[in-house]
Amino acid sequence: MVQKSALWSLTTIVLVSVFAVGPSFGASALRDKMIAKAKKEKVLVAAGSNARELRTKLKGFKKLYPFIKVKAVKGNTSNTINRVVTEAKANRLTIDLVAIDDAGCELLAKRGLLTRYEYPHLADFIKGTQPTHGLYVDLFGNPRVQGVYNTNMVKPEDVPKNWEEILDPKWKGKTLISRSAEEFPARLAFVWRKKDKLNWDRAFKFFGKLIDNHKPAIARGYSGGNQRVAAGEVAIFWFPAIGTAVRLAVNKKAPVGLIAFPKFPITYRSYGILKGAPNPASSWLMIDYLTSPEGQFDYTSRVSAKSALNKKAKLGKLAKWMNDNGATNINGDLSNPTLTSKVYTEKVLKKSENWYFKKLGIK
Repeated sequence: MVQKSALWSLTTIVLVSVFAVGPSFGASALRDKMIAKAKKEKVLVAAGSNARELRTKLKGFKKLYPFIKVKAVKGNTSNTINRVVTEAKANRLTIDLVAIDDAGCELLAKRGLLTRYEYPHLADFIKGTQPTHGLYVDLFGNPRVQGVYNTNMVKPEDVPKNWEEILDPKWKGKTLISRSAEEFPARLAFVWRKKDKLNWDRAFKFFGKLIDNHKPAIARGYSGGNQRVAAGEVAIFWFPAIGTAVRLAVNKKAPVGLIAFPKFPITYRSYGILKGAPNPASSWLMIDYLTSPEGQFDYTSRVSAKSALNKKAKLGKLAKWMNDNGATNINGDLSNPTLTSKVYTEKVLKKSENWYFKKLGIK
C-alpha cells in the first residue's frame, strides 16, 4: 500500500507539472513547427484593404520572421471575396490569407473556403469576440463611426451629435459617401434592431433622407474620400472606414475630426487562412503575431486605427487618437460574431447592396 501510495503521489506530481506547463509548451512547440515550415515556404500572399500595410509597416513581424516575404493583393472585401471564389473554383489559388471584414470572412467560411487553426493568444482576447467555429479570427474592432469631417470647415457647435442632425439639409452639396458602404443599411438595421429583427424601415428611411437632403458626392472607396476631407474638398464624409483619416490626423496633423456618437456599428477586421493556401504556415505566423500584445500594438501604431481585442495589449498611437476622439467600444455596438454570422447572410447583404446602389443611381 505504501509503495502504491508513493507511486500515485509521484504520478500526480508529474501530471500536475505537465499540465501546468502544457499550454506554454504547446504554444511554443506549435510556433516552432510553423516556423520550420514557413522557412521552406518563404512567402505569404495577403489580400484585403490593408494588405500593403502588412507588407510595409509591420516592423515587428519583419524582425521576427525576416525569411518571410509578404506580398499584397489590395482590394476591398467584395473584390477580395470575388477573387477568392473565382480562384477556388478554378483550383488555382494564389492567395493565402484574407484580411477583410467579419461579414466577408463569414461568407467564405460558409462556402467552405477557410481552414480552422488554433491560436494561443486568443485566450487573452475580450470574451465573445470570436466565432465559435474558429474558421477565422476577429483580430481588431473596426469602429464604423458616423463620419469624418474637416475641422476648418465644420465648427464644433455644428458637428452632428445625433442621427437627426446628420440629416440636416444645410449639408447639401458639402458631403461625400462611398459606394463601398453598400452593407451599411444592413449594419444600421442591425444596430437599430428590435430584439432579433432587423429594422430595415428605419435604416432605409434614414439613408433615403440623407441622400435626398445632401445630394452627396460619391467616392469609390474610403481612402480617397478621407483625403478629400483632409484637403478641404468636402466638409463631411459619411460612414467611412476611418483608417486613412486617423493616419492623416496623427502623422500629418491634417484638420480631421470624427463624428462618433452612440451607437455606431463596430465591425471586425478579420483574418482567415484559405483552404488549400500555398503558404499556410507563414499565414499562421502572421495571425499569431497580430493576436499577440506586441502585434496588436504594432498594428494600431503603424497600420490602422482599430480597437485592440487582446486585453494585454497597449493601444498604439493611431488607436489612442481614435479613442480620444470618441471612437470607443463603449460608444459602438461591439456585437458577438456568433450572432452577426446568423444575421449577415448573403441574402441580407445583397438586399442592402441592391437598395443602396439603386438609391445612389449606381448600376
